[in-house]
Amino acid sequence: MIQTEQLQRFMKRIETRKGPFTLFGGFMREESPGLWDLVIAAPWLETGKLKALGEFAQEMSDTFGQDEVMSFSRIVTLNHDDPLLHEILNEVGSIKKPLEKQGHNLFGLPVEHAVILRARMPKAA
Repeated sequence: MIQTEQLQRFMKRIETRKGPFTLFGGFMREESPGLWDLVIAAPWLETGKLKALGEFAQEMSDTFGQDEVMSFSRIVTLNHDDPLLHEILNEVGSIKKPLEKQGHNLFGLPVEHAVILRARMPKAA
């Protein structure tokens, strides 16, 4: 099971240094039972994406250890204009407390379980 409290502390520490996440959550795909994808979106991840993602992964490894990081099948980053990000945010809205969803084809995706720790609707222009 995903370590919600540890991930939440980690997420808040990163937000303090880098800025807020638009989305931060674990998603278990139907075809990979038992393995979680960490799905994240943040404005600061979009500029210099490889470097920012590398720093994020390194900090995650330093915090949780290599074995815990390897328990995630992958880290997925979504840009602000990604239709998938909008689909998730439209369904869950803005949340500050963890939200857990189970089912089949969550968000129109082959996802059976999701634990979302942060979701922020973009501000209207």
